[in-house]
Amino acid sequence: MTSSVRSNFRGARALVTVPEDQNREVLVRTLERLGLYVTERDPAATDFLAGLQDVVFVDADEDFTVLDSDIPHIALIGMEAPSRLARVVRHRAAAVLMKPVRATGVFTALFLAFNEHAVRQRELIERENLSRRAEGRRVVVKAILKIMKDRDLTDDEAYREMRVASMAKRVTIEEFAAEIVAASTSSMRLTGTAAHERKTKQT
Repeated sequence: MTSSVRSNFRGARALVTVPEDQNREVLVRTLERLGLYVTERDPAATDFLAGLQDVVFVDADEDFTVLDSDIPHIALIGMEAPSRLARVVRHRAAAVLMKPVRATGVFTALFLAFNEHAVRQRELIERENLSRRAEGRRVVVKAILKIMKDRDLTDDEAYREMRVASMAKRVTIEEFAAEIVAASTSSMRLTGTAAHERKTKQT
């Protein structure tokens, strides 16, 4: 399924943390014309209220801190020096706006930043889901091996038993497998503790 592309930013909340100069004036005025609610802060200020914003503008001509990775950042840059471009890349700004700021470039920066950030968030969720599925498969394999050993079953037979049992308990097979592995780990710990206590008493 193709994800929709956002092109309307009316009502979005923008935090502008760039020096108070002509660039900032043009930027704020243009953002307001596009229907965004703008909050202005000096770059050195600490009360950024980043969690209440939908997009943050920063000045890449000076080092800056990403306020919240869940918020797209747009970096203003006045000189295409490698060090400044590296700063933008290092902080993973979602878009760049060249100085001097002109009204004609602001919408493009917003468009790229919001949509690029949305792609990054979707990819992050996909990676997390893949990681969870991989971990779930690893736990299922461990549970199957335990059942095979304890009950002298084939891997197919052990898997079928797990599937039937998980359906009866109304949990996923991964959750059921995790219970088996956890119970096995606890049993091994108890056995090890008991053996240690017996050895201590004998000595």
